[in-house]
Amino acid sequence: MMPSLNDWAKERVSSILGKCEKVQKSYKSEIKGLGSMLLQNGLYGTIAYYKVRDKDSSKEILADLSSLLSERMEIADVTEMNPINDLDYIKAQTIVLEAVKWLRRYADILIEGEDNG
Repeated sequence: MMPSLNDWAKERVSSILGKCEKVQKSYKSEIKGLGSMLLQNGLYGTIAYYKVRDKDSSKEILADLSSLLSERMEIADVTEMNPINDLDYIKAQTIVLEAVKWLRRYADILIEGEDNG
């Protein structure tokens, strides 16, 4: 059975806790703006941004998106940005937006930082 989005998000953020503090803070910061970025640039635009970005958390965020959509929609590797039909694209983007809400909540709770530390 597939885990709920909140369980999935808790697991993903918990995996970040094993990384260095720099990656944790970067991830927390990036997750907070990810929803807005998705709305402004779309799913593939956001993926393209993180693929060329050399920030500490970029690989983790791409891994999160890939993991989520491979489980939920059987998209092998969304980071390859292969063509998909419009309906599947909108569905994928909607799933990611919902998941980002949970990632942000768990990042705020679990990752120490300037605003909760």
